Amino acid sequence: MKTITIALLLLVNFTVSAKFYKGTILLMDGNSKKGYIELPDYPDDKKIKFREEEKGKTEKIEIEIVKSFEIVNDKNNTVKYITIYLAEPKPFTKNQHKLDDHKSWVKVVKEGKINLYSASAVYSPGSGTGGVTSTYIQKENDKYAYFIADGYGGFNINMNGFSVLKNLLGSIFEKDCPKLVQLLNKDEMKKKGYEYIVELYDKNCGK
Repeated sequence: MKTITIALLLLVNFTVSAKFYKGTILLMDGNSKKGYIELPDYPDDKKIKFREEEKGKTEKIEIEIVKSFEIVNDKNNTVKYITIYLAEPKPFTKNQHKLDDHKSWVKVVKEGKINLYSASAVYSPGSGTGGVTSTYIQKENDKYAYFIADGYGGFNINMNGFSVLKNLLGSIFEKDCPKLVQLLNKDEMKKKGYEYIVELYDKNCGK
């Protein structure tokens, strides 16, 4: 009996914690679905939960057929997410990346000639993992978004943070805009955060 009670409590807690936001999903074929959306727990979740009505039946939509979606958050702001392939730097290499063969969900932070995204994973008390947000940057018309930092919400200086960031950006934009790294200013970065990279590129690089 005690086991059943605990299981029911866990189910109730899970149900209460699930939050659906009013929004629209844009599919790869150009069609769209308006209703209510639950944010994915992890960037590489294979499906997203959708309801036509807030308390209606839940439909699971495959990431491969989704181009993007928008939700209206608790502050009444519209937030956009897209699906894209991510690229992580390979350890012990200067400019090589491990390219994902599956799409991930990322939040749009800033768009320009290049685009800035963040990918978040919720914290799981059971496994002790998650709770991390990583920042990625997409070059002009590139299929992939490239990792540049862990953590988001402004640029946080750590012991070698600025040097590591410059090295990553140097490898990503080595051919497209080699002067980007030379133009980076630590003080401006601290004031504006990672959005500063997009501003700098828009003013000095690309077509």
